[in-house]
Formats: sequence, structure tokens, C-alpha cells
Amino acid sequence: MKKLFLLMLSIFACCAADAQVTTSGMNGTVTDIDGQPLVGATVIAVHTPSGTQYGAITNKNGDYNLQGLRTGGPYTVTFSFVGCQSVEFPGLMLSLGQTLKRDAVLKDSQQLEAVVITADGKNSSMNVNRAGAVTSISNEQIELMPSVNRSMNDIMRLTPQASSTTSGLAIGGGNYRQSYVTVDGAAFNNMFGIGGNLPAGGSPISLDALEQVSVSVTPFDVRQSGFTGGAINAVTKSGTNDLKVSAYLYSKSDQLQGDKYDGGKLSLSEMRNNTLGFSVGAPIIKNKLFVFANFEREWNTTPGNSRLARTSESQDFGKALQYNRPTTAKLDEMSRFLIDSYGYNPGAYQNYSVKTPGYKLMARVDWNINRNHALNVRFSRTQNKYSSAPSSSISPLNAKYAYDKDNYGRTSIYAMYFGNSRYYQEQNFTSVAAELNSRFMDSRLTNTLRYTYSHQYEPRSYDGGIFPTVDILEATESGTSALYASFGLDPFTEGNLREVSTHIVTDEIGYTLGKHRLVAGLQFEHNLTTNGYLQGGAGYYVYESWDDFKNDKAPLAFRIAHGNNDALSQAFPQFSHMQYSVYFQDEINVSERFKATVGLRFEVPVYPSISGNENKDFTEIFAEHGGYKTSDMPKARLSVAPRVGFNWDMTGERKYILRGGTGVFNGRLPFVWLVSVAGNSNTIQNGLTLYRDDKERTKPMPSFHTNVKDMLEDVYKGTYEGHDLAANTQPTILDKNLKMPSTWKSSLALDLKLPGDVNLNIEGIYNKDFNSVTVTKLGMVEREGGIQLPGEPGTRTYWDSQNIKNKDGETVNPYLINNTDDLDGYYASISAQVSKTWGFGLSVMAAYTYSSAKNVIDGIGDQVTSAFSTNTFNKNGSNVPELGYASYVSPHRILLNVGYRLAHKSGASNFGLYYEAFRQGYIGSYSYSRYSYTMYVQSGKYQNPVTNDRGAVNLIYIPTREELDGMPFTSDENREEYWKFIQNDDYLSKHTGEYSKRGGAVMPWQHMLNFRFSQDFYINVKGKRNTISLGLDVNNIANMLNRDWGNVKQISTTNILKYENDAYTFDKPTWSKYASTISTWSAMFSIRYTFN
Repeated sequence: MKKLFLLMLSIFACCAADAQVTTSGMNGTVTDIDGQPLVGATVIAVHTPSGTQYGAITNKNGDYNLQGLRTGGPYTVTFSFVGCQSVEFPGLMLSLGQTLKRDAVLKDSQQLEAVVITADGKNSSMNVNRAGAVTSISNEQIELMPSVNRSMNDIMRLTPQASSTTSGLAIGGGNYRQSYVTVDGAAFNNMFGIGGNLPAGGSPISLDALEQVSVSVTPFDVRQSGFTGGAINAVTKSGTNDLKVSAYLYSKSDQLQGDKYDGGKLSLSEMRNNTLGFSVGAPIIKNKLFVFANFEREWNTTPGNSRLARTSESQDFGKALQYNRPTTAKLDEMSRFLIDSYGYNPGAYQNYSVKTPGYKLMARVDWNINRNHALNVRFSRTQNKYSSAPSSSISPLNAKYAYDKDNYGRTSIYAMYFGNSRYYQEQNFTSVAAELNSRFMDSRLTNTLRYTYSHQYEPRSYDGGIFPTVDILEATESGTSALYASFGLDPFTEGNLREVSTHIVTDEIGYTLGKHRLVAGLQFEHNLTTNGYLQGGAGYYVYESWDDFKNDKAPLAFRIAHGNNDALSQAFPQFSHMQYSVYFQDEINVSERFKATVGLRFEVPVYPSISGNENKDFTEIFAEHGGYKTSDMPKARLSVAPRVGFNWDMTGERKYILRGGTGVFNGRLPFVWLVSVAGNSNTIQNGLTLYRDDKERTKPMPSFHTNVKDMLEDVYKGTYEGHDLAANTQPTILDKNLKMPSTWKSSLALDLKLPGDVNLNIEGIYNKDFNSVTVTKLGMVEREGGIQLPGEPGTRTYWDSQNIKNKDGETVNPYLINNTDDLDGYYASISAQVSKTWGFGLSVMAAYTYSSAKNVIDGIGDQVTSAFSTNTFNKNGSNVPELGYASYVSPHRILLNVGYRLAHKSGASNFGLYYEAFRQGYIGSYSYSRYSYTMYVQSGKYQNPVTNDRGAVNLIYIPTREELDGMPFTSDENREEYWKFIQNDDYLSKHTGEYSKRGGAVMPWQHMLNFRFSQDFYINVKGKRNTISLGLDVNNIANMLNRDWGNVKQISTTNILKYENDAYTFDKPTWSKYASTISTWSAMFSIRYTFN
């Protein structure tokens, strides 16, 4: 392996490599009127807006190949040859990552004037260079696409193989995390993994800064990697020879939000969102040096706590009312005391709003160094934040000594929190991309050298300054200990950080040799993930009463978290990941009608060891349980990804094209899972928890301090030294043989040019996953004989704890991230797409896609713990991986997109219409395309899995009528109700006598109709046309027309069967319209002024 690394490094020293796509291409053949190739013909392509020229000389076959061209256009391409009449093609547009085929026939002539050809003729819009499934989205489509959220996700929905989810877009069978997004070649993914698929709250760059977007589901080009779903590549706008400036305002508010749906009316809180921005594109030196810049400033206002304090002790309170238990007099007293005694203002507790400003900045410079070398450099930065109420959790405090957070916590009707207990989740994203494109030997040899940097930086911030978390209790009328008021920081805010830095150096060398286009490259990527998380980093006090706090009595509970070092300073867990890639590809023009692409990609992910991450206690106790260590890192393993693609123009007229291919693609894991190896090892971080009433307490309860340093001095008296800690009860362990998830993608498509210039595309895709990743628990053991429930034909696995104890006597049950041996999922889809563009400004695209997908886990958890228990419904428990349907893949999806521009002398009217119908519904606040019928055993207030593995609840067995009669129910009526439900359910009625499948049931249809309209008014200023544009975007416009339309459905429960005291109880699920703004319309107004 060391030799392999040295080999890669030596190659890297002379050329680094390309992983993603940022440019376009053009190729073709030049012949005379007899069809004979013209050797040495000159091809000049000029990017008209910037004057950038690209040139090539045809080879012995009359072929030329121009690569590294600026995306977009228009281009004017001129073909010339000595003794022949030149031919000129104006107005050509290039799609990102695609190569346009443009042939030319030159006639003998004594004339020197060029023939201008504006009609396509044989050179139709059919792509004879593409092999896989790609959706190219032009700047014109971006401008006409309705997008109230102004997010890239809204644009990428034009991909037929995509599915919308709560957290982002799932593409090509992968979940929302399994696609790879780049802008100008720089990574624009949520690499950390908490939240949606894109960083910066789903909007890392302004849509006004984007030139084109390309979504590839099966790109058989070996330059693209890092995904098992789709590859999304976007490029930003560039300056041109013409000065163009635009200023704009986008505005949203609760007044532009519908509140009516079928069955109810929403209570909308105050909301205002205004975005003011401008863009400028200009030449610095004509035809040579250009600049483009975009800046947006956002002002966002949202309500704080919507609950109110009582005005007197006698006033009623409760969920149905607007009031909580605390009184204004008591809360005002607390506020005054804190200000007078500690100089700390806890903030308002009611009737306040929260302001969260943000901005987006993008600047790009393009330099045509000379005819053969061009350099572009782009910088972008986005800074957003949102406000959240303090967490309801009291972890790691024990409710036995504190209070019941679920029923009597910070967000219950018994309590109020002060405004400065809220926190801001910062969402900052910075990106740099620099690219040098070079051409040699009449463009036969090309080179692309690129460096990119991405920095996802997401700390927490707060108002009011640092102050410990303080919970004040007051007993309820029944004597139950309940929270009354909370002030100071949220207990998990101080020291909270999510950060990923990504450096990628890429280069690509291409050489045209006869009918071959040879490509070779190397890529180096380095990621550094940092995670900060403290439970009580600012100190955490719980007091039995307000009087106890005022009089500085001993707290009921105390918690402080700190670094496990002599200075007690916070230590941030870090995880480093590097990847070396090298690839080779041959694009072969087998004939004028048949093109093949053959490539091979080699990748080696490297996980450097984490210094000091071995917990010695864990190593000792697991020496006899698999020999695992908290310091275990996956071995560096070479993965090979072969790919083959083809494109066959069956008649040579570009009317009937058969294309396809097959190849391997390697994906990734969310870094938040990996960094937990360091964060949960119990080596660099420690904490102290004390309870006043704990008889085994060894330290006195501390006095109240506002300064962390004073708290630590009070409890440790300066005696703390870093030491070997007991093993964590739930550490994360990486299998040494862990591999990144991979899939083998294959596709076959037929592109047809129908009469009337209608394009029809029929495409089938099949992915076969391998190296599927799963999360299991190491501290569980199967009980011999398992468990058999009444009425079920077989047994289920039953899990017991191995009772592995650390040196503090606590049970240790680690999470293991590893690969399944022979259990791999799949994705299959077939889509039909029709599109046509008319010369009078109308374009229409319609598509239908049928999909089916199964996987081992959905992989949608933000933490390893949730990855183990979220949507991992199985017969035998989460610890036994089983295949189930992917909950994020809709089996049916209908898509319609219409764009129309009606131009006239004084302006233009622009219309955009987007319609989508797919299977989706809500369980709680999360959307799914499929759902599972599950059962549980009741244990106090908790619903536990039948299999006792502490994971997700279990799938039900669907009994036959005879089996059901033998099952004990709490009543005969309940049994009959269950049978009627089985008979009337589409899924259950077809699978009696079987165990249900994860995701076996399909959600109902959801219909979404979005609309955009803008009116352009032309103004003549000093002989140049300026434009004022007024716009309106409306999401779910059908709901605006009728409150019964556009509603989303929600199911009350899928956990339909309870087993308790040797009897079953059926809980019938009900469907309702989701009481959320997702079920109603929303709108955004815009105004834009563009001048030249």
C-alpha cells in the first residue's frame, strides 16, 4: 500500500486531477461535398459575449475536438479551408458537462464570404455524445422556475429521477445525503451531515449567481465520483464585454402565506423576510479580463415564544389556552433580580420577535491570458443563522434527582423560558475555486488545473452574554416536581461547533489521437471535521425553588463539562479523511454514428489515526469481545471503478439514438457519524454531575457562579489532572475493514426525434448496491430460542445485554459502523420524458417515472444513535439488518414544466409553471414516500421493540383470519376492528400470512402546482435598453384557488399494534390533512432593475 501511495504522490507532483465538471465541449467532422474528410481545416469558436476564442485544426479523419469551453453562449463557430467557402454557425449554446456535436460541409468556391447557417438540419438538438441520464438546466430555465425558497433544490427538481424529502432532494436511488454537489468544481455538500443536503440552510449561493446546473444520475464519465445517488454540477456567471448591472428585492411575509386548508385554519405567527441584492458583470479589459459579482443582504424576522405568562395565580392555563403556568409578576421579579445582582439581562419571556440577518457574496474574475490559456477565480461566502428555542433535554441529568423533562420541561405548559435562553445556529459557508484551462498542439492536448476550498462553519451563538443554565422548579398542585422558569444559556450551546474544511486539488490532461480522446488525471482531497459538544459547557444548575436560588442555597443538581486536561479547557474532537484518486478514460469515435467511452477509476480513502483516542478501559474490557478499540480506523483500501458508456446514432440522422452504459460509483458517509469516533471515546472530554440528594455523592454541592472558571475551582479546588477515563457507555467504533458504500449503475435509453420537432426520451436505470453500511450494537447477545408471540408462525430474535461493565460499573454497549456481508439493496426506474421548444417563446417538458428501491438502512439519522433506530424497522430488531423499501423513493412521479416568454416592443411577459405529482405523506413533521406497519411492547411511558434491542420498534406479522382468531386481544371488538383494517388496507390485504416489510405501504398522492410570473418593462436610457421587472412566485397555487386543493396528508400513527400483559391492542391509524404551511400556498414578490 505504501508503494501505491508513493506512486500516486509522484503522479500528483506533475499533474493533479479532475473530479467534477465545470466546462463544456464541442466536436465534429469537417468534410467536402463528396463526404471526404478535410485535413487541416480551421475551426474557430467564439464566445460572443466575451470575445473568447477557441481554435482547432482537423486531423486526418477531418475530426476536431474542442474541450474546456465556457458553458453557455451564444457561440459563433466558423469552419474554413483553403479553396473552400467558409461556413459559420451563430447562436450555439453549450450545456454544462456536455459536448455539442457540430459537423460542417465546405463547398469549393472562389468567394471569400462565409455562408451563415442558422437552421440545424442534420445537426439537430439530439445529443450524440451523451451516454447516461443527465438533466441540463439553463439560465433561462432557472429564471423561469418558480422558487419561493430560492434554493438550488427547487431547480434540481426538474430531474425525473428525483424525489423531494423534508431534508432535501433524493436523486437516483440515493438518499438526500448520497448525492455530490459542486459549484465551479468546489464541494457544496453538507459534509458534516446534520440537517439538509446543502450547507448554509439549503441556500449556499444565490440563484442569481448561477449560469447553469447539471444533474447526472448515471454519468459514465470517470471524472465524476463521490456519490451513489446523483452528481450535481453548477457553474457561476461570468462577466462579458458588456456592462450589465441589476438590483433586486425579494419579499415574503406571513401576509403572503395561506392559512386555510381542508379541515382547518392555521394560526400564523409574524414573519418577514426581505432580500436586497445586486449583480454586476463587466469587462476590465475588453476580450481579456472580466469580473462578475453578486451580493445579497437578507433581513429575517420571526416570532419568539408564542406562549404567554399568566397575569395572576388564579388565571387558568393549559394547551388549549394561550397561557402557561408562570405569572408575569414572578418572571418580572426574576428578571430584575438577575440584572441587579449579576448584571445579566435574561431577555424578554413573551411578546418578542427574533431577527436573523444574513448575506451572500460571490465574486468571479475570468482572464483570457492568451488564446490557449484561460484562468478563472471565484470566491463566495454565505452567512445565515436561525433562532431556536432552548432544548427540552436535561441530559445527562437523571430525572430521578431533577425533573421529568417530557411532561414538565422547558416547553411544557408548566414553564416559561427567557428569550436569551434561545440560541442561534450559525450556518456559514465559504468557498474558493481557481481553474486554469490550457490548450496545446492546436487543441489536441488540453489541461485543466483546479484548486478548490470549502469551509462549512456552524457554531452556535446567543444574546445576552455567557451565563450558566438555570432551571427553577416549583411543584404542581399534585406535588410533582416541575420546571417553572429557565434562564441563562441553553445547556448544549456553549462550545457547540460543527465544522468541515475541504481542500481539493484537481487536474486533467486530455489528448486527441485520431478517433480517440484520451483522458488521464489524479485527484487529492483532504477533509478535516471538527465537532464541539458539551453537556453543560457554561455550567448547569437546577434549583428546587426561586427562593433557593435567591438565597444561594445548594442546588438540587449541578453539571459542568470540560476538557480532560490539566487546564480543563475544551477539547474539540477532530476526524481527518484523505482520498487519492487516479483515473484513465478513452472516448472512442468508433464511427460517425457510434461513440464509446471506456474508463477506469482508482480510489484510496485514507483515515489517519487520531492521536490519544484510545480509551484504555474500553480496550481492556473488549479484549475478549472482538478486540475492538476506540482508536480503530479503517484500513486504506484500493477500490476500482470501471465504467463503460456508448451512444449510437442508429440512422445517422440524429433522430433515433440508443445510449447507455454501466459502471461502479463510490459514495460517502456523513462525517458527523465518523467524528463521533473521537467525540464519544471518553478520552479528551470529561464532566462532573452532582445531586444534592445523592447519598453516594463524594463532593459538596457548589455555590452559584456565573464564571466557568469559578465553578471548576469550587468543585475541584485546583486538583484536577487529565487521566484515563472509564469507557463511554455508548462509544462509536469503526470496523477496520469498513468500506464506503458503493453501487453498480447501469442505464439504457432511447432518444427519439418525433414529427413536429418533439423530443421523446425513454430511459431505464438499475443500481445494485454493495458495501452497504449499517450500524449495529456490540453489547447485545441473542437469547437462545428467541421469542415467539401468540399467533405468529415463527420466532423472533430476542436480545439480551452482555452486561459488559466499565470500571465505574456502567454497562457498555458500543455502536459499530460496518458493512453488510451479502445484504445489498437496489434501485430501478424507468422514465418517459417529452419536450418541445417553439420559436415563439414556449417550452414544455413532461415526464413520468416509475421507481422501486430497497436498502439496508435509510441512513437518514443525524447521529449514529438515530441511524441505528430511525426507520430501521425489522422483524428481528435493528441489530439484524434486513432489506426494506427505501422510504424516500416515490414509486410514481409525474412532472410538468412550462416556460413561456411573450416579448413585445415595450417589454415582455414571462410565465413559469411547475407541476409535480408523487406519492408522499407525513408522519409527524417528516415526509416519506413509504411507511411501515409496526408493533411495540409498552414499558411505562416508553414504546420499546419486542426484540429488546433498544432500536426501532418491530414490523408486525399480518395474520390470516384463522391466525387472528387465535391471538389474544384486549377485546373481541378490538380484534374485529383490526381485521377490518387489514381487509381494507391496500398493502396488508395482499400480504396476510407474512411479516410486513419496511416501507411496504405507500403514501397517498401529493399534488404540487407552483407558478411564476414576471412582467418586464423596457426603458430607453441614452440609447440603451434598461428593464424594470415585477415578479410573483407562488408555491402551491392550487391551494390559493381552493382550500381543499394542494393539501398534504398525514397519518396519525404507523405503530398500530401494542403487546402488553400477554394481549394485543390495535390502535387504528387515521388520515388527516397536515396542519402545516406545507398544505397551504405561499408567495414572494420581487422587483428588479437591470441596466446596461
